[in-house]
Amino acid sequence: MPAEVAPEADVAAPDADVAAPDADVAAAEPIDGGIDGHRGWGLLLVVGSIVGFVAAMILTIDRFKLLTDPQVALVCDISPFVTCGPVMSSAAGALFGFPNPLLGIAGFAIAGTTGMVLLAGARLARWYLVCFELGCLAAAVFLTWLQTQSLYVIGALCIWCMCVWAVTIPIVVVTTARTLSAGAFGDGARRVGRLIGDWKIAVIAIWYLVVITAIALRFYREFALMWFGIAL
Repeated sequence: MPAEVAPEADVAAPDADVAAPDADVAAAEPIDGGIDGHRGWGLLLVVGSIVGFVAAMILTIDRFKLLTDPQVALVCDISPFVTCGPVMSSAAGALFGFPNPLLGIAGFAIAGTTGMVLLAGARLARWYLVCFELGCLAAAVFLTWLQTQSLYVIGALCIWCMCVWAVTIPIVVVTTARTLSAGAFGDGARRVGRLIGDWKIAVIAIWYLVVITAIALRFYREFALMWFGIAL
């Protein structure tokens, strides 16, 4: 009888050996830089990109209208300081030699496609996450520069531009949190990504507040005159 027990122990040992590689694979998945599809992130990219894409398209069409007729009245021309024409016609409106909204069309198309891929449950490779995050950071820097140009150089607000601002900010914050926490930039960045993810609502709210405050400080006289008829 004791001799019959030994083979059973030998059979059990290979089973334990087979289970070990599975555990190793499961442990390695979060470290390889990829990230499983996150529905919330994907939905944000899709919805935000739709809004941004439409705004960029309207800006592009209006830019063509201005080229054919510089005196044309645009839908966004609400007041002397809430108007799209001066913003689009400025040097900052075509920084690279072509209208900036073309960059928005391309960028939001990529972001929207990425969102659809995430909603489909696809897994993004590390190189794609790195490229997408760098693109989002570049968009944030460009966006901030355009905001300063609009407020302090051009002296006008563009409604469609502000729509782009509104959707780009949460996209940048959430994408940064997801990308860093996924380990796309190494294990050391995971903690930063998780921290941003835990406080993403606060980060987005503070960013919005900074932009709104800058607009209010720059145009409070114009708003007071337009809304209340009070000259400050």
